[in-house]
Amino acid sequence: MVHVSLLRFYFELSRLIGLCNLHYDPPHHRLVLNHVPTVVYCLVLDVAYVLIMPFAFSLLVGNIYGCKQLGMFDTVYNVMGQAKLFSMLVLIGGVWLRRCRMEGLGNEYLKLLFHFRSAALNHVRRLCLWKVTLTSSRFVMLIQILLTPNSLMHCKYTLDRTGVAPFYLAAMGYALIMELMVTYVDVTVYMIHVSGNWLISSMTERLQEMIDDVEVLPKRLGRPRDMGLRQILSAWLLLWHRCLHLDDLLRQLRDIFQWQILFNLGTTYIFSIATVFRLWIYIDYSKDFSLWTCLIMLFVFLAHHCEVMMQFSIFHTNTSKWRKLQEQLQHLWFLNQSQNGAGLTAEVVLSRKLEFAILYLNRKLQARPQRVRHLHILGLFDLSRASGHAMTSSVFSNALVLCQIAYKIYG
Repeated sequence: MVHVSLLRFYFELSRLIGLCNLHYDPPHHRLVLNHVPTVVYCLVLDVAYVLIMPFAFSLLVGNIYGCKQLGMFDTVYNVMGQAKLFSMLVLIGGVWLRRCRMEGLGNEYLKLLFHFRSAALNHVRRLCLWKVTLTSSRFVMLIQILLTPNSLMHCKYTLDRTGVAPFYLAAMGYALIMELMVTYVDVTVYMIHVSGNWLISSMTERLQEMIDDVEVLPKRLGRPRDMGLRQILSAWLLLWHRCLHLDDLLRQLRDIFQWQILFNLGTTYIFSIATVFRLWIYIDYSKDFSLWTCLIMLFVFLAHHCEVMMQFSIFHTNTSKWRKLQEQLQHLWFLNQSQNGAGLTAEVVLSRKLEFAILYLNRKLQARPQRVRHLHILGLFDLSRASGHAMTSSVFSNALVLCQIAYKIYG
């Protein structure tokens, strides 16, 4: 979302896989709601996804308990398959039920982005590329679950050697497309908040420019100082309006995606447990153990873990960006108060406006937000690095429980 060509490629690819049923108009930089070819194409594709879903699910996960060589993996794969199935149903339903709201919020967000498009945005581009690169670990893990020994396809191949080629491979392709759609949502949420954080940083820089302007104003009362303060007040009101608008847009977009974020984190959580468990099984029970294979599996898991932590960190960064903006607001308020002599009208109005803005951010960024919790998912957990670390420790704890159960059953 940081360059026009990249933005167009992003929307075209999402439309190609049937995820985005909104048409992006590059000349006007806006989303079009009722673009008939796009709507018809996405509708046909999404209906096909829903119709194919039960057949692909039954092929990949159905009758999995007949695979004796899978051991405990049959239950793990079944739970993972059901979680992915439910997540896809929620995703496809949400795409159509909230398209009008997404069109309005998307256009407002794009308009706000192009107000601050002067910077090169290299930092934003780099973060997004890192996210996309690490996200590819999900597909490696999915292929590993489908094809490697102790995998679904290996078991299916031994049960039904003649029918594996056309149907199971088609089901695998379908599973990869579904994973691409789910991954696209996570990348979209990440890109929105990365660009949002950059917008907050740009607003903080504008605020610093206002502080510099106040410092160079004449200390004596008179028309030059009054005119300068009026201009700063006008610029501040416009900047604060955009700050409030950005905060509201990020909150609404987060509300739209929160169910999908929850289910995606749930499936990622199960994937991580299964991956740690598979790695332990491979190290402890594999007859043809290879150090390079073990290192590759470990590297894929670490890449997957870093990708999940990036999802949590971006919300943590959002809070820190707002806190820096708050500090600049306080600096501007103290500076204006210290130079407030006889109390010009512009000085008094600016001070009052800054006080209300500081109170707003204090409420938003309070340390123990029992009453106000903006960065959370359905009230279940906060979107912060602490939640990411708690999720990591829970992954290893549950993988350890599975290992203990395996020791008890198989010795």
